This record gives sequence, C-alpha cells and structure tokens, in this order.
Amino acid sequence: MKTTWLHIDPIDIFIPRGNRLFGGGVHGKVAMPPWPSLFSGALISRALADAGRLGDLDQPEKVEMVLEQVLGPNYGLAWLGLEAKGKTYLPLPADLIVVSETGTDKKRLCRIRPGPTNLSLYGIASSNLLGRPLVFEYLYRQKPISGFWMERKGWKDYLADLLPETDTLISDKELWQVDPRLGIALDRGSRTVAEGDIYTTDTLTLNKGVTFLVGFNSSSIPTEGLIRLGGDGRGAKITLADPSVTNELQEMGKPQGGWSGFRMILITPGLFPEGWIPPGVDPESFIWKINGLVAKCEAALVSRPEVISGWDLVRESPKPAFKMVPAGSVYWFSVVEGDTASLVSVWEKGLWEIGCNQEYKARQREGFGRVWFGAWNNKEV
Repeated sequence: MKTTWLHIDPIDIFIPRGNRLFGGGVHGKVAMPPWPSLFSGALISRALADAGRLGDLDQPEKVEMVLEQVLGPNYGLAWLGLEAKGKTYLPLPADLIVVSETGTDKKRLCRIRPGPTNLSLYGIASSNLLGRPLVFEYLYRQKPISGFWMERKGWKDYLADLLPETDTLISDKELWQVDPRLGIALDRGSRTVAEGDIYTTDTLTLNKGVTFLVGFNSSSIPTEGLIRLGGDGRGAKITLADPSVTNELQEMGKPQGGWSGFRMILITPGLFPEGWIPPGVDPESFIWKINGLVAKCEAALVSRPEVISGWDLVRESPKPAFKMVPAGSVYWFSVVEGDTASLVSVWEKGLWEIGCNQEYKARQREGFGRVWFGAWNNKEV
C-alpha cells in the first residue's frame, strides 16, 4: 500500500480537545500530540465527500465496504508528527529523560534501561513482575524537564541503541503556543446563545514554519484543498509533503534481522486487551510468539493510561471510551528463538492482527497501535 505524505496546516487556531467533559468551573484542555483519529477522520471525511459517497453511510454495517471502495483495502493513518524547517519531530519516548545540569542552562539527555536481573545483590528490593527492573542512568539527583520533542536524527540514534545528542531536542514552545479562549455555548434548537453557559478552553497556534506531517496508507486520499480539523470544525489546508523529507521516514523503526534483544516503542497510543501487556504476549510467562519468533518481555516502561473516545458520525453517538497505553511507552524483549525480521508485519500494520477483537480493531484504521522497533543490547553488566 502506498503511503501518501501530507502537510496539514491549521488556518487559524487549532483545538485538539482531549477527553475531559465540559462542566461548571472546568477549563477545556487540549491534547498534544493530538489523537491520530482526529486527522484520519478529517481526511477520510474529505475523501468520501470528494467521491460523493457520504450519503452511502446510512447503515453502520456498510461503512467498511464503502471506505475500502474509496480508499483501498489497507487504508489507515501510519505516521503523525511535526515538521519544522525541513526537520521532522516526535515526542520523546518514555525511556529518555531530559535533566538540567546544576547551576547552568545546559541540558543533559539520560536513559532509563533494564538493570541486572538480581538487584538484591546491590541492596535493592523490587516487586517487579518482569525479569529486569528499570534503572535510571544518572549519577545525580536532578528534576526531569518535560515538554521536549526529538528530531529524526536523534530518533535514528535512539533506535540504534545509542544516546542521542541534546542538539536533536526541541522545546514544545518552539513548535506551538497555547492560546486560552473564552466561548459561549449555543442552544441547539434556537441556535441562539445559551444563557449562563460561558466556558474557557485552550487552543493551539503552530509557530511560523511548523506544520503537522501525516503519513496515510492510501493512494486515493486528498492531497490539496481544505479539511475540517479539531474542535469547532476549524479549517486546515492540506498539501503534499516534500519527498526529500519523507523519504527518510519510510524505513524508520523497521525491525532488522539478527537482533538478540529489541525494543518496541509505541508511536501512537495502543489499545491492548490485557491492559499494559501487548497483544499476543502471554500475561503469565510474558512470552511473545509471532511468525516463528519467540521472545520474552524483560522490562516495560508504561506511562499512565489515557482514555480515548470520539464521535461516531454514522451512528450519531459517542464512540466507546477505551483506556489506551500512551504513545512513547517502551517494551524490552530478549529473543528466545527465531529471527527479529519476523516483526516486519507488526511494524507495517501495528499491534492489531495478533489477537484483538473486531471492537478493538475498528481503531486500527484511525492510526492507533503503531509501533517502531529498535536494537537493544540485552547482555547484563
């Protein structure tokens, strides 16, 4: 399936709302990076409108057939990040921590890595379910600094099991600004102002030269014009991305053969039937069997789950809310037998075809569950 790479530029403000309900005294916060479903939904709606097929979605059971006729059998969002001045950025993975050096403005990038199997030899007790507890590789106590994204060059080093340079980092303040807004709710019946319903919400404005970069698996997706994007149906312009930039992303995170250990990194939130445990991994032995590969999960770094929902345009009702493993979560595996080249199918399609039911799989097209793989030296030191 061909991947079409697009720039998506909000014309004015952008409101990527999270999952918090509005209510008395509640301030509407935005989710950044946005859910992939926000972009896939906008692009798919535009493709259906261009094909004159929106009226065919009158019954839920016909949706998948119509979408495949318009977009192809394996359509779906495959990549979501930011581009600024020819460089592409993604949020930091959970095992990379930024700290500031004492008394200076200099920043240092540190790693969290699996430690020795038996930490009791070092006087450390652990109730870890997996084989190897995680250790923060830093000698001094410094408070971590949040709000950083990493450029493609840094990700390339990271996936090769190297510590990236700090010059590959960029602060989110260099990418976008948060703009609080005051709003007044409308009465749906009369289309007039609803008395007493005043609210505040955050909006985002991308800095000059910054744009969303989206990779979508379909050759029939629109490549120019406008789409409705995010809260309030704000407009955004779509254009084809420069191949000189996107060609470097085609093979990012692709598993290589011959690894004795590897990391699996979620680049979009993942919907897992067993909570934090990836689909296909046995919840008792933590063994993963796939395409002839047998690997054991030795460690995992999983952030607090996020609840993701949405609006079903066909059924005119909210989509089921699911707890998802956040993007950036990392899993470390040691190979028991087989070859890591067997993981290519997971890299291509995401963690969906290994045991997820149809209710979960409905989120596949929206871009959830996308993963990258990186090398890991699993020898204990």
